[in-house]
Amino acid sequence: MNMKLVDVISDRTLALLNNFERAILTANLEYILYGVPVWKHIYHALYWFDYWFAGPDKFCGAEFHEEGLQSLDIPSDKTLSKEQLLAYHKAVSEKTKDFLAGLIDDMLYEKTENQEDIRMQRILGQFCHVYNHIGIVHGSTIIETGKWPYIAAHARDITKGLFY
Repeated sequence: MNMKLVDVISDRTLALLNNFERAILTANLEYILYGVPVWKHIYHALYWFDYWFAGPDKFCGAEFHEEGLQSLDIPSDKTLSKEQLLAYHKAVSEKTKDFLAGLIDDMLYEKTENQEDIRMQRILGQFCHVYNHIGIVHGSTIIETGKWPYIAAHARDITKGLFY
């Protein structure tokens, strides 16, 4: 089998980005989860995905960012809207797709920007981190609505509806 790792990563990343968007669209962003509003869980995960997935040198950041907004440990006076989160998600998605288009398997083993981890470790780390947050956000949606948000496993699944 001549499967390339980057093809698998791209497929699953497109699904992850779709699942991220679905979390934004289905969640009550003001629901308090572990003492923090859901919008902040989503922003935290999106911010760090933006920073680490392609690497710190490709970090785009959000226009509306302010010091500590990405931290779940620092209370915020600011509240983010669904529109702001979707706009940032769109920017991160486009940047990520561009990164994936130029990625080849050999690059997965490289260390970059004085980082201890190779690219593959950063990518897998972000899959774990983002899906942890999507899972708890979806849990709050299920508690509030009784509906289960759909989870895309592959890029081909992104055309499915918001709920099962």
